[in-house]
Amino acid sequence: PMGIPMATLEEGQWALGLGYGYGETDWEASGLGVRTPDGDSPAYAAEFIDLDGFRSRVVLGSLAYGVCDNWALFARLGFCDGRDSISIHTLPPGGASERFTYDGDSGPAWGIGTRATFCYWGPWRFGGLAQITWFDPDGNSFSTSDPDAPDTILVGDVDIEYWQTQVALAALYQIDTLSFWAGPFLEFIEGNLDRNGRTFVDGTETGRFSSSADIEENTQLGVHMGVNWEASTRFNFQVEGQFTRDSWFLGLSGVMQPGQFLPRP
Repeated sequence: PMGIPMATLEEGQWALGLGYGYGETDWEASGLGVRTPDGDSPAYAAEFIDLDGFRSRVVLGSLAYGVCDNWALFARLGFCDGRDSISIHTLPPGGASERFTYDGDSGPAWGIGTRATFCYWGPWRFGGLAQITWFDPDGNSFSTSDPDAPDTILVGDVDIEYWQTQVALAALYQIDTLSFWAGPFLEFIEGNLDRNGRTFVDGTETGRFSSSADIEENTQLGVHMGVNWEASTRFNFQVEGQFTRDSWFLGLSGVMQPGQFLPRP
């Protein structure tokens, strides 16, 4: 989740937050695969990978600090997971595809970012946000047949990790305790998909394989929008959506300012 793309803390204030998000995206990856039959030389092949409909959930706790009235920094820590049906194509193109399911359980996620308010105009505010988040869902075991040799079974592990950089601008309009925002954002994804394991024919081990591919996003430009409800001077609650041509994401978050509970000196 990006949360409200404005600075909401005054200088020296700090806040605790908790956010949940669920999304789906299409990615591409490419890399090099290696097959090493027992007693034979390694064989190399270029691999092109489709991750269509990669689904992920993330829960992140956050700590934010107001550097000044219009600028805040924050850090996040939590966990994430990931699921997808993955297709791998090798050269020459047009041949059969290797397919398997990735079902990564909860792994760590963490990130840092900053928010700023640029200007005010009556009930309008204009600001922005920049953040980078690392995701490392748990690895997953898989078993699939070799498309070029159906009698060969590949058994191994697959691991996916990636990081997401987002830069967003937004206009916000406030009505009493509700604030509505919308604007464009840029998103950059970099990551790795690694596989390794053994090959079997009729239950007999015949060799090993490994591959490493680089993950990239298909679309970098999107729009985001959301609503912030100032339930009290202590609590804010936010709902948001992020959309690109190849992805969507929905987030819920809450923010508490512990300093508001303390008596004034």
